[in-house]
Amino acid sequence: MLRRGFIANLLLAGSFAFSATISAQTSSVEGNVVGTDSRPVKNAEVRFEQKSRQALPIITRTDVNGHYTAALPRGLYKMSLAERGAVKASITVKATGANSRIDFDLRPSAEKKIRHYVWVGTGTGSHLPSHWVEAGIKASPSPTP
Repeated sequence: MLRRGFIANLLLAGSFAFSATISAQTSSVEGNVVGTDSRPVKNAEVRFEQKSRQALPIITRTDVNGHYTAALPRGLYKMSLAERGAVKASITVKATGANSRIDFDLRPSAEKKIRHYVWVGTGTGSHLPSHWVEAGIKASPSPTP
């Protein structure tokens, strides 16, 4: 009786070790998709195509809350988001065995929210330290002497 219990425990421990090995070989990727109207995008296709083309694409869809999940074997993938058959975004991702979160926000950004900065070094004879300066998108005309 004791021997049977020991064997059962040994098999159970072995199955946990095997499942941990399997899960270390896959990555869980999840995220949310927000549309141009600031609402969750439901039923959008999220597609993962392995760069080496050794396997079929992994395709998942967003739920009513715009959320998706996928399990990927290790490797390099082209990830694309399609809404009503049109590709809205595409990126390259690397599945390393760790869990990841990739959100898509399709809202247009306002131009005034984007800021550009330029690093200004210390000039000769200046006591000012190097620093970042905000630079405008449009160049202003320089005054003529």
